Amino acid sequence: MSSPSFIKIMDDAAKAMVFAKFKSFLSITDSVNDIVFAPKEIAQRKIAEKRGNNTVEFISLWRDGIELDWARQNTPIARRGIMMNYGDSSAGGTGTDRIITVKAVPASINYDMWVWSRDLDKIAQVTEEYIKWLHSTPQLILYYNGIYEMNMYLKFGGVKDETNYDIYNKGLYFVSRFPINLDGWVLTSIDTKTVLQIILDVYLREGTSPDYVDTLLSEYIIDATP
Repeated sequence: MSSPSFIKIMDDAAKAMVFAKFKSFLSITDSVNDIVFAPKEIAQRKIAEKRGNNTVEFISLWRDGIELDWARQNTPIARRGIMMNYGDSSAGGTGTDRIITVKAVPASINYDMWVWSRDLDKIAQVTEEYIKWLHSTPQLILYYNGIYEMNMYLKFGGVKDETNYDIYNKGLYFVSRFPINLDGWVLTSIDTKTVLQIILDVYLREGTSPDYVDTLLSEYIIDATP
């Protein structure tokens, strides 16, 4: 089974982040059944499939665009990468004779979050918290390989009312859209051969050309520490 893409990992992390941030303002507690990763047009269908009914009090999130962030392309992690640690040989060798280098492609990722509720004041409370988010650590923090901390900064935009006011056919519930832009990274690891031991021999050369005589004086072994 192949591992998930790093984009999917960021999607899942963003979904968990917005649920934890705004759940206290809504009547939701279940991160499985109270939030969906889907565009607005099918979000109600998706939440009904999860819950088995058509209740309206939930959050939906969707990634509607991703592009290269050229402004961050000249950063060291994007151009050269970072040497992380040693790993076992994947080419038939033994021991830790390879070093793992991680390179990152800077990506600007656009998400839209929708809040669905019959209570307009609950959406107003979410809106206030969204606006104040700028002053309370607007970051998504991931740990690559569970060790290396990555801070991805968030940017915010204007909140828009996207309620369908055809209430006699659709029913009355309020929907607001909250844009979130993520300064993300798409990571890739490079497994390259490295040198773990250097042997230095010192010789004394005597005689005349072409009849030189080389005598070994000493030998030095320099070990790298993986």
